[in-house]
Amino acid sequence: MQIGDFFGALRRRWLLVLIGFLMTVGLSGVAYIFIKPTYEITGTVLLLPPPVTSETESVNPYLRLGGLQQIVDLVGVSLSDQAAQQEFKAISQDVDFTVRADVRTSSPLLVVDVKDSSPESALRIRDILMARVPVRVDAMQEEIYVAPKDRVTTTVVTLDGQAEEVGKNRLRAAVVAGVGGLALTLLVAAMWDARRARHPRRRLRRKKIPKPAHATTPSAEDTVEPAEDTVGTPVSPASPPQDLEALEEAADAPGDPTL
Repeated sequence: MQIGDFFGALRRRWLLVLIGFLMTVGLSGVAYIFIKPTYEITGTVLLLPPPVTSETESVNPYLRLGGLQQIVDLVGVSLSDQAAQQEFKAISQDVDFTVRADVRTSSPLLVVDVKDSSPESALRIRDILMARVPVRVDAMQEEIYVAPKDRVTTTVVTLDGQAEEVGKNRLRAAVVAGVGGLALTLLVAAMWDARRARHPRRRLRRKKIPKPAHATTPSAEDTVEPAEDTVGTPVSPASPPQDLEALEEAADAPGDPTL
């Protein structure tokens, strides 16, 4: 089908195209409303080494961060266990969170990332995890009897103030529904027009064809019997028969004397 024929089909089936367009708009609106958005909020915690006990070492803790990567990984695993998953699922069924080391840097930086369909619940869960990081770090060291003066400490580096919508799931769903519905509408309109062009309107087929008129034989009442006195009288085929009275007068007249 050429472009001109295609647009011609759409013009002829404008009502079908209009109905499909309205249904597509409604479908896009429903998809945008019912698809839940995704909000994300993060926070980062830096683990610091214990104070120095030797005069040869620097008192600056940022110069001694190289050996803390292992404890960062352990803290991330301990805060993401099954018990924590069930606890936060009770707050929000749509929550998805991670607590792990920041792969973008070699520093012992712990990233707390929370995604949820509600910005309020995402903020609440993020704050709970951030508060548990120093408690869990201290508890892990206490379990192996590390002296308080030799324990690793924590400090907050970044903390988002509010959750922001990410992913644009609703907009993506609305666009997909709109494009799909519009394409389906155009396809159906073109196929319907092609089908109607191949098959003429059936109502023309159903019209009754007039039957040819049949010759009717005259009834007995319509047949005229010839009079008894006119039997044997010649009638010229080129001239119409005379009246019966004229024929009777000719029969009563005397015959020709010459005969």
